[in-house]
Amino acid sequence: MPSLETANVGKAVAARVGTNIREVRTKLNMTQAQLAAPEFSISYISAIERGKIRPSLKALSILARRLDVPLTFLLEGSPAGAAEARAVGYSPADTGPDQRVDVDLVQASVLVEQGSYLEAEELLLPIQPERITTEQVYRLYLLRGQIHLGSREYQEAVVDLRAAIGQGEAINDSELTERARNLLGKAYFLLYNYTLAMENHHRCFTAIENGQITDPVFSLEVFSNLANDYFRLGDLEKSIEFYNRALDMLNAMSRDSKSFARKYIEISQHYKTVGKLAMAREYALRSLAIYEMRDEQRLVGLTHQRLGKALEKKNDLASAENEYRQAIAIESELNDEITASLCHTSLAELLLKRGEVEEAQREASQALEFARSSEDAQTQGQSLITLAQIYHQKSDFTQADAYFTQALDMLDASNAHEIAASAYFRFANLLEERGEVQRSLSAIKKAYEHQRQGKRGDLE
Repeated sequence: MPSLETANVGKAVAARVGTNIREVRTKLNMTQAQLAAPEFSISYISAIERGKIRPSLKALSILARRLDVPLTFLLEGSPAGAAEARAVGYSPADTGPDQRVDVDLVQASVLVEQGSYLEAEELLLPIQPERITTEQVYRLYLLRGQIHLGSREYQEAVVDLRAAIGQGEAINDSELTERARNLLGKAYFLLYNYTLAMENHHRCFTAIENGQITDPVFSLEVFSNLANDYFRLGDLEKSIEFYNRALDMLNAMSRDSKSFARKYIEISQHYKTVGKLAMAREYALRSLAIYEMRDEQRLVGLTHQRLGKALEKKNDLASAENEYRQAIAIESELNDEITASLCHTSLAELLLKRGEVEEAQREASQALEFARSSEDAQTQGQSLITLAQIYHQKSDFTQADAYFTQALDMLDASNAHEIAASAYFRFANLLEERGEVQRSLSAIKKAYEHQRQGKRGDLE
């Protein structure tokens, strides 16, 4: 809830804005109906002029254009008026934010994450709160608070973070408010005031429980902070409860960055629906950043796998195995089922080549498990082909043929002509080893047919 002081300032701002609008309108011999149409009602304009309601910044921008006066005139009228307008979340700059300031704020955020607090502070020093948007002022105070926290200036952090909370409350944004409040609780904790720390963190927890904030990372931070607060206050049962809630939240996300990315885009879509476009953009960028990082890590894993293939062709099997295992570790951690399956398949084929049949079977089975989880037919087909070769090596031809048939049916249906051609050639070679010449010739015909279809596809 906004403080009583802020509420009083809000009334003063509403009264001043209403007086200014009425003065300009009457000087222009404009009626309330003329000022109102088409966006607003006459009663709405009347209520503004009487100071009964405080219009949105968007509404004020429309009225200022219609009255042909600067927005600053309606909002401020004096330096004191400017300060009051800022206190309740009005800023003339909100109609046109300074993009350079946005860049500086983002760069300062990165520096804070890097622990470069002095550099971040120097970057923020030239920014004047009275010349930037309301949201930028919030971010400025929040960053200052973070810098003070990192520099162990906890009392100074309290001052800036309370200012950030005030800005969040003034613009009626619960998420911005509670993010600042969570850090304020941390500042009190570091000042050994565990009661105030717990009170602030509990308000954040209430916002989470009420569904006002759904960011899982923020929830983890709040649960962990509350657990620490209760521990210091000697309430071990509550402390254990919130430590467990933090772990449950982590487990619910499966420690999987892809889940976080999906969650962030859901939050972004929610904010877009309710018209909070700045927050929608922020969460969309978070989701995009996670996916970009996943793509980079996935590429690293694939590079290890491809290097393994090259080393295997040079018959450097020990080095190839090392590359495959590095690729598997990366792709498994990313929970990328398709690439993980391909990496396990490559390792299985290498182990089979070295005669380590049982180990090869374990790897191929894992490859198939990942492939089925991905529901990708081509990946399943490749892992099944490897399993078929393993069972052929074990002289279990019935099981080998069953795997081959299953794999080839999948590859036929998926139009994966290059992979299918290779699979039919492998099957033909194994059938020839068994002396099944007629079946081998049929498989070779199918292989050539896939090659021709693949080439036609390249030409289309």
